[in-house]
Amino acid sequence: MTSASELSGSAPVLIVGGSLVGLSTAVFLARHGVRCTLVERHPGTSVHPRAVGYYPRTGELLRQAGVEDAAVREASGFATHRTRAGVTSLAGEVLFSKEELEGDDDLGDLTPSRLLLLPQDRLEPLLRDRAVELGADLRFGTELVSFAEDPEGVTAVLDDAAGGSRTFRSSYLVACDGPRSTVREALKVPRQGRGVLSRHVSIAFGANLRPVLGDRRYSVVHVKNPQVTGILVHDDTLSGGTLIVGYRPEDGESLEDFTDDRCAELVGAAVGAPGTEVTIRSRFPWDMAEQVAESFVHGRVLLAGDAAHVIPPTGGYGANTGIADAHNLAWKLALVVGGVAGPGLLETYDAERRPVAVYTAEQGSLQLALRSGTATPEQQATVADAVTVTSGQAYRSGAVVGEPDGADLPVASDPRALRGAPGTRAPYVELLRGGEAVSTLDLFGRDFVLLTGEHGREWISAAVSASAELGLKITARRVVPGTDAGAGTLADPDGNWSARYGGLRPDGAVLVRPDGVVAWRSPGADPAGAETPVLTAVLSSVLARESRTAGR
Repeated sequence: MTSASELSGSAPVLIVGGSLVGLSTAVFLARHGVRCTLVERHPGTSVHPRAVGYYPRTGELLRQAGVEDAAVREASGFATHRTRAGVTSLAGEVLFSKEELEGDDDLGDLTPSRLLLLPQDRLEPLLRDRAVELGADLRFGTELVSFAEDPEGVTAVLDDAAGGSRTFRSSYLVACDGPRSTVREALKVPRQGRGVLSRHVSIAFGANLRPVLGDRRYSVVHVKNPQVTGILVHDDTLSGGTLIVGYRPEDGESLEDFTDDRCAELVGAAVGAPGTEVTIRSRFPWDMAEQVAESFVHGRVLLAGDAAHVIPPTGGYGANTGIADAHNLAWKLALVVGGVAGPGLLETYDAERRPVAVYTAEQGSLQLALRSGTATPEQQATVADAVTVTSGQAYRSGAVVGEPDGADLPVASDPRALRGAPGTRAPYVELLRGGEAVSTLDLFGRDFVLLTGEHGREWISAAVSASAELGLKITARRVVPGTDAGAGTLADPDGNWSARYGGLRPDGAVLVRPDGVVAWRSPGADPAGAETPVLTAVLSSVLARESRTAGR
């Protein structure tokens, strides 16, 4: 290991990598009250647009983090960019035109969040500012040199911009350092999947596109002509954008071929308007790949985002999946670091997120085949819509207590049909609290939440007792029909709550984890009147504490 002359500090969690997933991890951890330090070798957030689209489930997670409103405001200029098109050039012939995320406007019964079209370089500063506001320690211009794990924690060697090497001590290390993760490589973690499918360069450019586009706005433009084949995304001010082109090392092509002059020629050919002045801002090489690490948890080191999985960008699932990794992991780390949960809870991060990553990577590849016209009829039949892929996931792990007669759910399915099944996203219902509208989604995100029906007072008492015994904060609320609800009670004016949560009886209950996933539910009161021991056993199981009979 590289020697270090000075101790730079310590924190329960060290996050390596300060892009979307690393910053999201810092936000979610800090929101749970966990001290964390993030190190990023670059001097600041991304200067390249990179990821652009975020599906409604990601919007829900940003909502919990206190970032969604700011992101929606920042994305307002992209609100009309809903059309995917194929052209010979921006000034040339339109070959096809298709509305993006069809049905997004019909999601009112599923979620209050919407598709966000916002370049990564505009979202990252919002996450950075929120992380700092919540107390996270962000160290840009600082690089991880090496690390070593022992039974009590992780010792890392860091190099800062001044060239000094320092040691840093943490209980856990979260690797969010991208597809070429030095942490994953140091651990020698194999990856599965189809591997690298193609190599690309994203060219960020400046150019006045108003004379060419006029009133037209696109989310993505596929360009094909004799000079250039690629994908172009313009910005909200029509003052530039990003052109993505491929290159083939096997044919002798290399990154060195993409000089400023060459890149300007390619952008000019994609715009198709002679005389357009083009400025090259940056270049970003990347590989289109389908690769998933064989394990996301390695002792006290955990992989997230592209360090754990690389998903083909067709479908736009990569950033969404990485942010969901961070959200799933943060509450588990918070409870383990706080001594409330056993370390086995962290094993459920791999059990839950890895199958989702494999499935999502396969869906990205299916989308690639579909859009390239090479998908077989069998493949076409297995392509899922974006809302199913991102909002319809089902977890099976020790952090979920299933139902005795519950059928095994696929990795993802229509979220409307899941009806609050254990291991799935808790459904959205609009309720009233103190006469004011409140979404069930706004009840989740920090603590465990127990919701019970009109006659579920025994479950409320059980939650109070379990909270005291386990040292765990639990928010417990009765949901009553009508519009009038007393203190500590929620009103269900439309009578939707029970049906959305699987037809719970007025004395039934559902337990929702801090990440908004259903941990367990009971259709009614416990037959033996043992609500307190039942709920305590369920929570002990979810938290990987001492084994108890869950009374299922």
